[in-house]
Amino acid sequence: MPHDNLLIAVLVLVAVAVILQASAMAGIWMSVRKIPGQIEGIRADVKQRLDPLTQSVTEIVANSREPVRSISTNLAEISQILRNRAGQVDTTVADLVDRSRMQIIRVDQMVSNLIEKVETTSDAVQQNVLAPVQEVAAVVKGIRTGLDFFFRRRPGSVSETTQDEQMFI
Repeated sequence: MPHDNLLIAVLVLVAVAVILQASAMAGIWMSVRKIPGQIEGIRADVKQRLDPLTQSVTEIVANSREPVRSISTNLAEISQILRNRAGQVDTTVADLVDRSRMQIIRVDQMVSNLIEKVETTSDAVQQNVLAPVQEVAAVVKGIRTGLDFFFRRRPGSVSETTQDEQMFI
């Protein structure tokens, strides 16, 4: 009998555990049944809050399409104009550099020609003006020396001249 009482006690415990387990499962089932309703409530609340936001964003995007297109078109036109102007500036600068180079070459040639003409003129002046002037000056000096000698003829002056000539040799 002691086994019978023990067996009954174990069966009662097992029955109580099964009943507790069944009631826990029923509670879980009831809680799980409430979840879709709660999720639907949350979804409705989120939808109610997001619908105006979505509508505002949609309006903003719809309203900004035309200005964005206009801005894109303007930017493309500006970019094209800038490319054209850059090409024109490049062409102008290249032309300016070429013209400057040609002017520098001309100035160099002019300076070279001027220097050559100055040298030629200097040589001509020396040959045609200074040489005859030096010759005339030498002749005048000779005449002056002769006249000085002729008019200052003194007996002592001849011996001084001779002494000067002997010292010179």
